[in-house]
Amino acid sequence: MLVGVTDYADDIGIADLKGPINDVALLAGILRRRGVSDITVLTEAPGADGRPTRAAILDAFAATAATSAPGDLVYLHLSGHGTRQADRNGDETDGLDEVFLPADTARAAPGSGAIPNALVDDEIGEAVRAIRATGADVFFVLDSCHSGSGLRAASPRTADRYVDPAVLGIKAVARPGGVDAVASEASDADLPGGFVAFYAAQSSELAREVNLAGADEDEAWYGLFSAKLAARLEAGAPISYRQLFQAVLADINDARLPGAARLQTPIWEGTLIDAAVFGGSGSVGVRRFAVTGDEVAAGRVHGLGEGSLLALVADAAADAGDILGYAQVDIADATRAFVRPVAADCVPRAEAPCAAVGALPGTARFAQLVAHPIDRIVRLNHPRDAATGAPLPADAAPVRALQEAVAALGEGSGPRVALDPANFDVDVVWDGAALWFGEAAVVGETPAGLRAVPGETPLAPILARIARAQTLSAMLNQIAGTGSMFNPSPVAVSAELAAVPLAALAEPGAGVSPARECRAAMAAAAAPGPLPPSAALKQCDRLAFAAQGKVAGAYDVNRIHIDAQFCVGAAHERIEDARAGRAVGPAMIVCSDCPGGYSAGEERLFTIVTPARPNAEPLNLEGLVETCDGAAATRGGARADATQFLSALARRPDTRGAFGGVEIADIWVERWNWQVLPRREAFLRGGRTLAAEVEESGQ
Repeated sequence: MLVGVTDYADDIGIADLKGPINDVALLAGILRRRGVSDITVLTEAPGADGRPTRAAILDAFAATAATSAPGDLVYLHLSGHGTRQADRNGDETDGLDEVFLPADTARAAPGSGAIPNALVDDEIGEAVRAIRATGADVFFVLDSCHSGSGLRAASPRTADRYVDPAVLGIKAVARPGGVDAVASEASDADLPGGFVAFYAAQSSELAREVNLAGADEDEAWYGLFSAKLAARLEAGAPISYRQLFQAVLADINDARLPGAARLQTPIWEGTLIDAAVFGGSGSVGVRRFAVTGDEVAAGRVHGLGEGSLLALVADAAADAGDILGYAQVDIADATRAFVRPVAADCVPRAEAPCAAVGALPGTARFAQLVAHPIDRIVRLNHPRDAATGAPLPADAAPVRALQEAVAALGEGSGPRVALDPANFDVDVVWDGAALWFGEAAVVGETPAGLRAVPGETPLAPILARIARAQTLSAMLNQIAGTGSMFNPSPVAVSAELAAVPLAALAEPGAGVSPARECRAAMAAAAAPGPLPPSAALKQCDRLAFAAQGKVAGAYDVNRIHIDAQFCVGAAHERIEDARAGRAVGPAMIVCSDCPGGYSAGEERLFTIVTPARPNAEPLNLEGLVETCDGAAATRGGARADATQFLSALARRPDTRGAFGGVEIADIWVERWNWQVLPRREAFLRGGRTLAAEVEESGQ
């Protein structure tokens, strides 16, 4: 579905555009050459399927949803003018709704505050969700100004895709918001279809169209973002959406473009960022990071650390074999790293960096991870009896199985794990049938954490998962809570708990459906309140995290959840300005008895706040740190379509100053931790008598 709006009514004062009709024609041709035949075109051009009015656009969205099915991929592209108006439902962090202006846009009646026939971002979001609800995946591109922050000097060869709200008879005055004004928007977590969205500019920027004709040629106006995107799609390289975005971003930053045109920063969001372009949710691409000289635009939070080995390429869309050379990280900050050239046969070792060889290739613009060094050691307790706490004999079968798994893991270049009962990070207990791993492997009298049966479950992958989660947690712990009154976080992050009454829960062994039980229990939940430190939570309690900007500016907020089974899940939100709060990731329903099985024990959650940099990819950790395949394994935060994980994460810095010179203001981390109680333990602590145990005792 391709929409390009060029002509607006003369009597409302909106300048016509020249590029959208060309954007649509260009993209339609590319899609047809790729074998796409089902294309809806809404422009003023002869032969189009209709004029791009509000009704026509909404009808096209509805028709697309009506004909979509699981396994389909729907490409949506909107080019035209954009503006903003006051947010009416509290879901915008800057207090303003972004709107797209169809061809029949009109002036607002005095005092109405709303532009007639405009398409508000919430409406577009609902239309996209309706398509995803069919099971189809969506690739959505919006090439218009999200908002404007004052006109900058523009070249005669560029034009803005922005309309001042005053032209349309309204004042775009943000509605007041507050820390508790969290948007009550529909959750996307349960939609079967995935999505990825590219936006031509941030909410505080203008999107531009550019005359790409030569000096002696007729005018050829295109949206800058659309044109660069089309050029990359035309190449047809088998790349991921992340690579595509990075390539388009690099092209927009090309120094040969008019200066004003390069003052827009595209952004992305979605669940398919590492899927192959036009490949759908079942595909996966290669992750690459931008390189400038000896600096890489990725760091510890991306999994890079001292010793990481990178392959260098000239373009984000380069073939896997087009490697210009290799580099090894010698300094790693939180969100950037510095490298030096090494030979292709470098084997990364943390304690013995490879020798520098030659110079970094001058044409290298992107890097991809090749291997991590054998780095931080995660230490396990010697297995002990879950009932008595006594260490198992050295020749016991579970001990031998664990020792063999530790040895096998140490043979590769992944994370290192060791048995160290004197100084362990992770406890290990044996219940007679299975090993349990956890920061606290027994809660009350019940084993908790990650369960593995030697001989049935391969232990080496289990240990690798534990090591990745523990290494990430250790790194984030080093900077958690290090802000001060002189350097407070620019974003306030809150955690709220809605506890359900114990009486609403079934007794252990009742065999009730977790979904049915929690749906009923949540109806009787207490009013949400702040999450207490080190809280003890039970089945069906609800956790929600929200972020509220405290100062002007844009910030990336990442939520990293490490559950009792050492599954890591990530969620990202962009916070702009300080008008209203916004949910950071979907709410989490706590479960000791989950749809995927038993899961009780210690859990941790970190939030990472970083400034959004202009002309740079957002710091979005979704798809970069997950360690489990299934959504059930990491409640609320994991994506079921995550198919590729980091093989290990960087070693933790000893102090905040060990981030290689990064300023303290570059990153703020907060930590929350809680314990999910086994159902029986929750009942005992709550003073609720267990009928089955009373009957067994005969009392």
